[in-house]
Amino acid sequence: MNRSARNLLFLVFVLVPLLAASDDQQKAHKTLNKMTAMSADLSGRRAVSLAVSQYLSVRRAELAERRQAMNVSYGDLFVVYELVKSGKKMDDIAASMKTGKTVWQIADEEHADWKQIASEAKKVNGKVDNTLLAHFANKKGEAELDRADGYDPSVDSVAADNDLSKQEMEEAQQRYVALRDRITFGTGKNLDTSDENAARATRTDPVRTGGPTGPGNPPPAAASSPH
Repeated sequence: MNRSARNLLFLVFVLVPLLAASDDQQKAHKTLNKMTAMSADLSGRRAVSLAVSQYLSVRRAELAERRQAMNVSYGDLFVVYELVKSGKKMDDIAASMKTGKTVWQIADEEHADWKQIASEAKKVNGKVDNTLLAHFANKKGEAELDRADGYDPSVDSVAADNDLSKQEMEEAQQRYVALRDRITFGTGKNLDTSDENAARATRTDPVRTGGPTGPGNPPPAAASSPH
């Protein structure tokens, strides 16, 4: 094998894993941003906190306190706990963040398994959807559950929640309204064509009213709120 062939083979062995890891990281980031975007209003935040709490087996009040202490979104918090699960100490992560590093930079340094993180984040997003469907079907008992958990969604917000694009927020709004419509116009299942047309004809603009509207900001008072 000549030198050129050996160099090409070397590049293949080096670059392919790097490109695959980069792709997995992008998938994880996109999936976790979907989770973060859904936490922008009270109902969505309650659903995200409950889904993450159940997945991690960590009390919602503790998750909210950790978010405040580290200024991390729910998506980033998920990565933090995945790092802890793999052996990284929470205090060490917090100390690294105080030097200016992001959760994602720290995870890269720890050679995080982005493919696994993306897979698990997808499962949690599914839990978020199921929790919101349950919310729309029956809102009774939520206040009691919040009190039992020592959780208040109205104060569970941080500056990092704003680190989302307009497109991500609009997609979260559309996702929120679609889930609500599955209950309003159906039986919890996907809408058929006639039901979807009816939903579009009667529901308000998801970008202006209902669903995630920005971290900690409920829909305008003049709008009809789905909460």
